[in-house]
Order: sequence, then structure tokens, then C-alpha cells
Amino acid sequence: MVKPVGGRNEKSVYRAPLVYVGIFYALLVAWTVVSLFFLWPKAIKGAVPMAQLVMIAFVLAYTWYFSLGISYVVRIGEPGNVEMRSLRRVLKVPVDDLSVVEGPRFAILPYGFLKFRLPREKAYVFCHITSDDLRRLLSTMKRVNKKLEMKGI
Repeated sequence: MVKPVGGRNEKSVYRAPLVYVGIFYALLVAWTVVSLFFLWPKAIKGAVPMAQLVMIAFVLAYTWYFSLGISYVVRIGEPGNVEMRSLRRVLKVPVDDLSVVEGPRFAILPYGFLKFRLPREKAYVFCHITSDDLRRLLSTMKRVNKKLEMKGI
């Protein structure tokens, strides 16, 4: 079934719930603010060695870099390409390049992250595992790429 989204015809589209994405980034902002709130006074006084401050700054920066790369929209377009949109980038790969899709590790809540194994990297997607749009997207991927392995879904 082809449904128009954003003025284009696309086979399947999944959009993560805005509330879930918002809560995730709000918690990340809160964690960063609390970390800086406790570390900044010690850094000013010189109570924390410079090497530790550099290490903590690296961890904060890497966490933000990774988190901004988590996709919130996944589309399968007409030519069989998967487009994953995040705040940091838009990743376009052929469905045939996907080898494994892994569901959330801790399925206590219906929310989590899907992990897509690509040839050179892994891509993560915010997911509501019981979403009908997500189920359609994954079944379309499986239909296009018969070798695609689904784990924990």
C-alpha cells in the first residue's frame, strides 16, 4: 500500500512519538546540566585535575554526538532505499545493505531503540515497539530483503 507522506509517495514511514523523543532529550539536557552544576565549582577551584575534566568533557560531548544521531523518522522510498532522519544527519542506505534489525534489549516498556546493522556502522532508531507503522515498515523491509534477520522483535 502506497500512502502519500509529505507530498511524496512512499511505501512505509515510521515516526517516533514526539513525546518519547522529547523526554529522552529533556533527560539528556538535565543530566548535562546536573553534571556541569556539580563539576563547574570544583573546576574553578582547581579541585579536579585537568585530565579528569578533559575526560568528563569528552564523555559529555560524545554522548551528545551519539544521541543526536539517533533517528526519529525511518522511510522506505520507492527505489528500495531506507532513509533514517536524525537531528544530526540523514542516512540513506539500500534495504539490501541491512543485515540485522534488533529490537529493544529490555522490553519492559513498549519504548526503546531499534538497532540496524549496516555494512560499516550501526544506526539506532527511537521506537514504540507496538506501533502499527513500525510493524508495516519492518515487514516491508523483510519483503524487500529476504536475508534481513530480525532479533527480539
